Order: sequence, then C-alpha cells, then structure tokens
Amino acid sequence: MRILLLTLTTVLILHAQNIQQLIEQSLNKHPSLESIKYKLSTMDDKITLSQNFSNPDISFTMSDIQFGDPLSRDLEPMQFQAVNFKQKFPWFGKLDARKNVVQEEKQVILHSLEAAQVALAYNIRTTAYTIKELELRIDIIHKYMQLAKQNIKLYTDYISVDSMSHADSVVAELSLYKLEVRAERYTSILKSQKEKLRYLVQKKVNKISDRLTIKKPKSLNFYLAGVRENPSYHMKLSQANVARANKSLVDLDKHPDPYVQIGYFNRTDFPDYASVSVGISLPIYGTEELNSEIAHKKALARQSESLDYKFLIKSQIRENYAKLTEAYKIYKILQNKSLPQLDHMLELSSSVIEEGGDLFTYTNILEQKLALEEERIAIIAESMRTVAKLKSLIGVK
Repeated sequence: MRILLLTLTTVLILHAQNIQQLIEQSLNKHPSLESIKYKLSTMDDKITLSQNFSNPDISFTMSDIQFGDPLSRDLEPMQFQAVNFKQKFPWFGKLDARKNVVQEEKQVILHSLEAAQVALAYNIRTTAYTIKELELRIDIIHKYMQLAKQNIKLYTDYISVDSMSHADSVVAELSLYKLEVRAERYTSILKSQKEKLRYLVQKKVNKISDRLTIKKPKSLNFYLAGVRENPSYHMKLSQANVARANKSLVDLDKHPDPYVQIGYFNRTDFPDYASVSVGISLPIYGTEELNSEIAHKKALARQSESLDYKFLIKSQIRENYAKLTEAYKIYKILQNKSLPQLDHMLELSSSVIEEGGDLFTYTNILEQKLALEEERIAIIAESMRTVAKLKSLIGVK
C-alpha cells in the first residue's frame, strides 16, 4: 500500500506544472489567439492590395444602328464599332497614403493580439490561484473536522455524560455537519474552476505546483511606470494613428484622380481610327472638404480616447495597489497577532477537555481558529489575484 501511495505521489509531482508553464502552453495554441493571428496574416495581403490601381473599364460600342436595316454596317461613314479602354490613375501620394493606413491598421491588430495574450494570462493566473485557495480551504476544513472528532470522542469516552455535557456534544457534532456542508460547497466550486482552467489552457490540469504566498508589495511607482507597456493602451494609440493616416488620405481626395480612355474604332469600307480622352471628376460640391473635416474630428476623438484610457489604467493601478497594501496589512495582523493568540487559547482549551472541561468553549474557539485560517488563505489568494491584475495592467503575460 505504501509503495502504491508513493508511486501515485511521484506521478502527481511529475505531472504537476507551474502557472507560468500553463500560460506559455496556452499562448501557443489557444483558439481565441489563433483567430487574431489569422487576421494579422491577412494584413500583408491588404498592404499589397493597397498599391493596386482600380480595375480598368472596357466597353464595346456599335454606333448609328439604322432601324430600317439594323444589320447593315456600311450605309454611311458614321457607322462604326468601337472598343474602349478606360483606366483611372491615383493622384500622386495616394498609394503611399493607402499603404500607411493599412500598416497602422495592422498595428492595431498586433496590439489586440498582445492584449488578448495578456488577458488570457491574467485569467489563467486568477483561476489557478482560486483553485489553490479552494484546495487549501478544503484541506484545512478536513483537518479541523478530524481534530474536532478526536476531541468529541475523547470527551465522550472519558467523561460521564450528564445533560449539559450531552448538549455540548450535540452542539459540537452540529458544528461538524456545518463543516461538511462547507467542504462540499467548496468542492463543487473547485470542480467548476478546474473546468474553467481546462478551457483556458486547452487541456486537463491535475496538479498546480505553485504555492500561495504573500510578499511585500512593490512600490506604486513601479506599476505606474509600466503603463506605457500596456498593449490595450498601445492599441488605442494605434487606432489614433489609423485615424490620422485616414485623415491624410482623405485630404488627398481633394485632388481628383485623372483617367485616360483609349478607343479603337472600326468602320466598314472606311479607314479605322483611334481616340484618346483624358479627364477628371470635378470636386465642385464641397464633399471632399466635408469628408476632411469629419476625418479630422475622428482623429481628435481617437486621440482623446487614448489619453482617457491612459488615465483609466493609472486609476485602476492605484485602486488595485490600495487593495494589495490593505491585504498585506491584514495578513500581518492575522499571522502575527490573531492566529498565535487563538493557537494558545486552543491549546489551553484542549488540555482542559481531557480533564472534563467545557466542550462548547473548545468548539467555539476551534470555529474561530478555522474562520481566521480561512480568512488568511483568502487574503493571500486575493493578494495574488490583485498582483495578477496589476501585472496585466502593465502588460505582463
């Protein structure tokens, strides 16, 4: 039996993975990222497409069809058949302007991919920390259940059961039932969180090797300085660049694209000939000016959005940093003051039970100790989730 348990433990350890390994694996194959990569791969084709001329027009003309004899094409010199070819040429600089717009759009998609990667890494971290928190909660509840059962049995075996001690025993057993219910609830939540992690990393995860630990927070300035690395912020800046590039392209529309039309004319019994036409559209209704003004306002709006988003990130960093420092202070109180004092009270109460002391008092202290232990676990897990949020705000994958 011991060999079997040792083998199972060894297998679990070998298959255990840390959170960073899970993140790296997911970043390489998650479908949500693959879809963005495909979009990104199309942008090079769009850049090439932006350098193409518009398709030429070709037409066939039959002139001067006589109703009396529609099939005859030699009744007079005005009768001809013609093939016309028309090509529009973009105004100087328009092709480069189109290319610039598409290149900036490519940057938007690139930063959206990075933002999606950061978001995925954040979700994996927070889900993994929640799983570790639930596992610790369940373990500590089972430990306290065993401890309570031992003391109830000790109390029942060695103490004569009068009406008061019997009532204490019943209260203690009811407390155990409550712990069993709580453990079942945690187990149910744990299963759902493991399924969530399975989706995020695209595989079943049996064991996470990371431990829940709490560290002294880094400085606020460290996180604020990392705002410029936030990919969502870069995406906002790229969207502003797209708007400015589009404004430059729209401004060039004030210069109409010239076109050249070449025709070949065929006449029966008369010499063939050719014609050449050159023309442009006339911008006389002010449409181009209005489009330029609209594009200018859109560019200003995008610029304001990027600035507002930068302020939002800094605000979220300050908000989460306040949560982090608060969690660290609470943890220090629990770890250095509350829990040691309850440990001492629990030892005293446990020794008193062996001498026929009050089981109700012991059970009450045990419940308080368990509540503080769970709160300590929750504070550590919440602290790590907050750190994960701060990492995501500064673009850490």
